[in-house]
Parts: sequence; structure tokens; C-alpha cells
Amino acid sequence: MAQVDTVFRIDSIVVEAPVNTSWNRAVLNKNDLTQRNVTSFGELLSGTTGVQNSYHGPHAGAPMIRSMSGNRVKILRNNNSISDLSGISPNFAISFDPDNIADIHIYKSQSSVLYGGRAIGGAINIMDNSIPKDLPAKPITGSVKTAWQSNAGHHLAFDMDSKTGKHSLWHIDGMWRRNGDIQIPGHPKIDWAYSHTIDDLQASMAQVFIDKETRQNITLYPYLSQYTLDNIDNPNLGLSESELYTFKPHSVIGGYEVPNLANPRYIPDQDPSTPLFTTIVHGVHDYAPVREGYIPNSHADHKSISIGYAWQTSRVQLGVGYRGNEGYFGIPGFAQIRQPSHSHNHGHGHQHSAQDYGYSPINTRARSNNVISEASLEVGLPWLYSIKNSYSLQFSDDRELLGIYQMNKFNSTLHSNRLELHHTPYSFWQGLSGLDLSSRKITGTGSMRYMPHTHSREWGAFTQQQFTVKTLRLNVGYRFEQANREAMLDVDYKRSRGLAGGNLSPRSFNLQQFNSELVWEIFSFLQVMGSYQHAERAPEVNELYAGNNHFAIMIEENGDDRLPTEINDGVEFGLEIIGITGWNVKSTYYHNTFQNYLYLAHTGISRSGGFLVKEWRAADTQISGWEVALKQQTTLPSGAKLFNQGYFDLVKNRNTSNDPLRQWAEGDFMPNMPTSRFGLSTEFQAKNWSLYVAADSYLKQKLLGKNINPEPPMPAFTLLHAKIGRRLPWAKYQLEAYVQGSNLLDSEARPQQSILKYLSPLPGRNISVGIQMGI
Repeated sequence: MAQVDTVFRIDSIVVEAPVNTSWNRAVLNKNDLTQRNVTSFGELLSGTTGVQNSYHGPHAGAPMIRSMSGNRVKILRNNNSISDLSGISPNFAISFDPDNIADIHIYKSQSSVLYGGRAIGGAINIMDNSIPKDLPAKPITGSVKTAWQSNAGHHLAFDMDSKTGKHSLWHIDGMWRRNGDIQIPGHPKIDWAYSHTIDDLQASMAQVFIDKETRQNITLYPYLSQYTLDNIDNPNLGLSESELYTFKPHSVIGGYEVPNLANPRYIPDQDPSTPLFTTIVHGVHDYAPVREGYIPNSHADHKSISIGYAWQTSRVQLGVGYRGNEGYFGIPGFAQIRQPSHSHNHGHGHQHSAQDYGYSPINTRARSNNVISEASLEVGLPWLYSIKNSYSLQFSDDRELLGIYQMNKFNSTLHSNRLELHHTPYSFWQGLSGLDLSSRKITGTGSMRYMPHTHSREWGAFTQQQFTVKTLRLNVGYRFEQANREAMLDVDYKRSRGLAGGNLSPRSFNLQQFNSELVWEIFSFLQVMGSYQHAERAPEVNELYAGNNHFAIMIEENGDDRLPTEINDGVEFGLEIIGITGWNVKSTYYHNTFQNYLYLAHTGISRSGGFLVKEWRAADTQISGWEVALKQQTTLPSGAKLFNQGYFDLVKNRNTSNDPLRQWAEGDFMPNMPTSRFGLSTEFQAKNWSLYVAADSYLKQKLLGKNINPEPPMPAFTLLHAKIGRRLPWAKYQLEAYVQGSNLLDSEARPQQSILKYLSPLPGRNISVGIQMGI
């Protein structure tokens, strides 16, 4: 995609965007970003067709594009990678503030040429004003916003721009928000979590302990084993009382057959189907207490600040900026700090060893400091229209805590540089070529961290060209990149008993990306699209080298240093009808064939404390689906404006491998796959009033995978959002008051794609009252 920058204004907001866009690139402007009241980055984008929220608690949702997230969806800020660990661990939230973002570019495909293998499933580019881009109309402009929320605490944000001369300008913005535990309409855990029929794996995912005992029906056995009677007190043999009862009339002792004693409790002629062992469930209990009507451990405290300065002329722009973020928030799950166990009962006289000791809430504390610089020069030549170079240095400190105790801490340092060369050799041809360089070191401390120290180095050279001839538009691009991964052992790192990264061998990957897209405008009201992309991704450091308890996702995570390159060959077909009865309708079908699709697989093993043991594996997969988007804009006779939108999306993440182990563990479809959904929204603007109403309906999942046992479908649900605002002119200030609501139906909403769906639904009804003042 050619990326020649231009500037346009929407409600006095300056937005930078490419003139020419690919079919599956969407742009959300500031108005879009502030219509819904959200607490996570994934939730912010979840109203876009094809994009859902992974939901790792109310504050740690990441965008999931066509069922892919984590290491397959690259998150950027102003074209530079964000070095937080959100791709490696979902509890490390992506820092954001919708009030201080200019716009967000969403690439649902065709993005790996521009941004590398980690964009194999898509890319999200956050465009903000860390470095100011446009001279303000007045010496000082800005705004202050505050909001009180019934179910999400309090929020305060500000921003300010100023010009200090003919060529220089600066920008500052900040944000703070805090909340306690978030309310929900019912119990935090799904109903069947307390069923006596729940199996052990489901119990681990629902974080409940099954208080049960297994009794042997000794009246079925006619004999008592003489061998067991003679040796049951010998600790070297490890015999148990259950081995005392037998159907054999003789035991072999010292090579001789010795008659076994008759069992005095034997009852002959019983039903042959009578089980030898009977399991009695006395109750199902939570690892740690949870409250009715609240998401457990859903507190949050976030703050950020951004400062930038730029000097520019008509052809040159130089800028430097700083952005700092800090967040402390909880995840609705608990993990175990190992302590000696004890015995107790629940009033039924059955004694057992406790497994509910030492469970503490899982918390995350994350800090990052990011220094960026940009330099651009407009050359004006056909083969070199402009040059732009951006550099980012980021230091991050991410910690997993159990209660107040630090279990692991990761410090990451990222250097990244991007050079872009824009060219427009002919009127029908424009393009972008460039070079990306990055180096990231992650060092860890803590007695139970799940990764060793690692070092990653990547570089890539790319070109994206666009040709337009009459009614045809062709985009083609190619990228070559190299990715190197290395684990650095230290004496403090303790590996698990599982695969644990194998030999922790260094790896080097040579990757190629290619895309092509042809759009044909058949008529003024009809255009069609066809595209092909080849994308390759190197395994990330956690997929290669992880090997210990990962508390945030409540599993023992095991990497494999032998994992191969992940390869995707994808095709898409689209149709857009423009302006029929005032509506635009855009439909897209996509089909991606993955070789060596990397996924976190069940082993069927569970460690003490309820941690499931999982391993990173590679197997063939197909991802396909449909997306439909509708838009209409109408100006009424009164001058009021009406914007209507609708969407539908469906995705299938299908197992196409011949691996019997995967079929046994995960089934025909990947578990935790997003469900089909549709949505409608209406925005009305009249003079000083505005009204926004949106509804999103999530259907019951029919394409279910397995977590060893069949995956249960979550109930369907509908989320209703609304916002009403009123502009209040006051002297030289611009005031706007608003009332905003989310989940107004107070639905119990458990997204199928969330690995925490058994532990927590989405937040309940939230009403926000706010006011914004602009100068």
C-alpha cells in the first residue's frame, strides 16, 4: 500500500492517513473512539467487523483479528513497535487513552509486508500526538475531561498544544483512571462450575476444588491377598489397602503359590455391572472466596503522560517525544503460593488434605518509558518524493504478583528504527519502500518466572507499490526479513518438569512476505476485489523458551526450541455496492491456509495447585470466514445528520492436521474461537445535540473445540451502548456534557474466545456522566 501522507480535519481533529488504502484497512477517528465507554484496548476496537476482544479481565483485553491475537497481531504506535509484553502474556495490557489518540489504523490482512511476520494476522497502528504534527490555530489550544462512572471508577484526561514560534510547537497530554471491583449481574463463575459432574480439567479452568473421595466396594472381592497382608507395612513396596482385595485364590510368595484368605465381607451373586470403585462428591469449593455480583480482583489504577516538541517548515519536520505509562490492576483469577497443607472437613465428617491454602489474587504492575524521534524531508523528486525516519527507545518493567508478592518481573529494552522512502514516479504509480531494524532484550527476576533472559534481533527491507489505471487498482508488495532469537541462561532461572524450551538453542529465521490486491470498479456503484498474500512468522521467545508456571494465564507454559516457521497463504474476495438507496455494502470472504500454525496445546497433565500443563506445538490449520459491513449517511431537511452502520462476521479456525494428539486434545476446531455476531449503530447530530446508540449481538458458538473434553458453548448475549451529549457554549470556552452507558441491558456476557470465561463475565451495566472543556 502506498503511503503518501496527507492531512485532513474532522471536527478540528488533525489526522494523518495514507491517500490510498487497502481493502481491509479500517480507520477509527477520535469520534469513533469516544462513543463507547471501555476499559481495555481490545474492547475499544471490538465494534469493528472482524475484530473481537480477547478479554483477559476488564483491563487486559487485546484485539483479536479473525480469531488471531497475541504474537500474530502487531501493535504499533506511530509506525513503531510497542515493546510491552502483551503479545507474550495477555495480562500485560496495551496502554491507551482514547481521549488522546488521533486515530487508529486497523489492518485485517495484507499487513506483513509493511510490518513484518508478527503482523501475519493483522496490525493495529495507534496514531497519537506524542510528536505534534500540525500548528494549532491559536497560540494555545487544549481540553480537559473528567467523568464519574457508576461501575468503572473515575477518569480524568487533558491535552494541550501550543506554538512557540513560526516553526516550533509542543504538545502535552495526560490521563488517570481508577476503579475498585467491577459489578456484574450475577455470580462471577459459570453455573456448571459447581456441578458435581464437573471433570478435573474443567474444575481447574473454573478454579474450583472437588471435595471427593473414592470408595472401594470390598464386598465384590472373594479373597484377601496373603502377599499384601505380609508386606503392607514395608515402605519400600508402596502397597495400599486397595491391593489387599483380590479375585485370585492364590498369591505368589518366594516362587510358591500360597492360598489367599477368604474375604469375610464378600457377598456372592452380586450384579456383575456393580463398579469396583465409587466416587462420592461431598461438595465443590472455590480456590478462593468470590463475591456475588462482582468480578473478583478487578481493581485498576492507570496513568500516563506524553510530552512532545516539533520544529517544522514546509519541507522539513524534526520532532522528539516522551511517553510514560504506569498501570496496576487485577485479573479475575487466583494462584497458589506454596505452603504446607493441612487437613480439614466441610461438616460431613470426611477428612482430606486442603488444596485451598495459599491462594492469592493475580495482579499486574507495568511501567514503560518511551522516547521517540522523527525526521522527515520532502525532496519533491519523482523517484524520491519524501524521506522519513523514526526511532523509538522503550524501557518496560512488567511484573506478575500474587497478592502483594512478586512472582516474576521482566525488564525489556527495545530499540527500533524505521526508514521510509516515498515515491511517485508517474501519475498512475506511487509507492513506499523502507527498512526496519529492531533489537529487544528481556531480562527477568523472580523465583517463579516462566522465561529465561532472551535477546531478539530483527531487520526487514520492504517495498509496497500501487498502480492505478482507469478503473483498476493494483497493490503489490514484498518484504525480506531476518529474525534471531536467543535464550541466555542464568543460575537463578528454574525450569519446570515439562518440555521447558528443550535445549534453549539459539534460532535464526529468514522470512519472506508477499502480497497482491486487485480492485476493479466495474460500475460507479460496484467494485470487486481479489487478493493473495504469503506471510511467514518466526516463533516468539515464549513459544521457543518458556518453561515454568505462568500465573497470569494459570498454566505451566512450555516452549519448544525446535518449532518451525509459521507460514500462511491466504486469498480474499470482496464486493462493494456503493450508494444503492443511500447504503454502502461491503462484503469480504477470506481463506487462510497455515502450515505449522503455532498453538498452546493441552497435555492432559495438571500440577498441584490446579495448573494445567501446556506445550507450544505446530500443526496445519485453516482460518476462513465472512465479513459484511453496511454504512449510510443522511442529511435531514432540518440540517441534522444521521449515520447508520451495521456489520456481521463469522470465522472458522479449523484443524486440518493429521495429528491424532491434536484431535484428542483440541478437536476439529480450535477452542476459545470467537463466535459469530452482528451489530447495528445509529448516530444523530443536530445543532448542539448528539445521540449514539449501538447494539452488538453475539450468537451461541456451534463450531466447538475441545479442552481434552468437549468445550461447552457460552450462552448468546447482546450488549447495548448509548451516549447523549450537549454542547454548551460559554464565553471563549467550548463545553460538552454527556451521559454514556455500556451494557445497558445488564447482560451476563461470557465471550467464547476468553480463556477466563468460566471465571468472569464482561462488566455489568455502567453509566458515565462527564464534562469536557476545550480552549
